[in-house]
Amino acid sequence: MRDDIQKVLTQPTVGVVLAGRVLGIGKTTAYKAREAGDIPSIKIGGQYRVPTAKLREMLGLTQAGTTAT
Repeated sequence: MRDDIQKVLTQPTVGVVLAGRVLGIGKTTAYKAREAGDIPSIKIGGQYRVPTAKLREMLGLTQAGTTAT
């Protein structure tokens, strides 16, 4: 899980499955949430990617290692 969080904090996008893991949901639920628009995503070369800025916002993170107040 620590590696997943590190990716969210340092990479511009992550895959839907990793985003789901960080949010505490499984693969199928993550894809359904992406389809419903609950997990924001962009399509790049046939793959859906989750912008980490939006994911950090969903998690209440404002900067690397800090939480929103």
